Amino acid sequence: MGLGLHPAPAGGRTIGGALAAVAGLVLVLDVAGDVRVDPIGVLWGLAAAVCLAIYFFITARQNDSLPPLVLATGGMLVGAATMLVLGATGILPTGFSTENVMLGGRVTPWWVPLAGLVLLSTVLAYVTGIVAARRLGSRIASFVSLTEVLFAVLWAWVLLSELPRPIQLAGGALIILGVVLVRADKRAGLPGEGADDISPAA
Repeated sequence: MGLGLHPAPAGGRTIGGALAAVAGLVLVLDVAGDVRVDPIGVLWGLAAAVCLAIYFFITARQNDSLPPLVLATGGMLVGAATMLVLGATGILPTGFSTENVMLGGRVTPWWVPLAGLVLLSTVLAYVTGIVAARRLGSRIASFVSLTEVLFAVLWAWVLLSELPRPIQLAGGALIILGVVLVRADKRAGLPGEGADDISPAA
């Protein structure tokens, strides 16, 4: 006996949502504008996309023997150890400073932004992300995560006064439309609806 994975097929709204979201990402990133696409960067991006898909799949599963938080923590420890080895051997140039830094227009000790990166950008982000993925299901959670690009543009607008271009606003609307379409699909992978069902198989 083993565990067999029986995902529900993607419905028409999910496929339409995927197309809308991808088109929205292209517009938000404005890849047709005055930018140079680096093939190496594209390959790294594709690799990150594969890892992200695996992340959402694992975190949304309800029957894992290894809790997602433990798995995420282990992954971070492995990554940190790898970075330390690369830095210690000189393969990856690294450095640090304990000087005071400017944060929000105020001088703060170096450990304040470090604590923010650890507690807010890592611990809080991963814990809430895993909880949300379990409640939404892997398919919907992965589409909702696409709004990260949209919010990056909006925060740049609010914090840096970098006004988004009309094409980026149109892209943001398409991303939201994609999320709505996937959410409206009855086979979109909501918990308990069988989309990511794990059942015993011979």
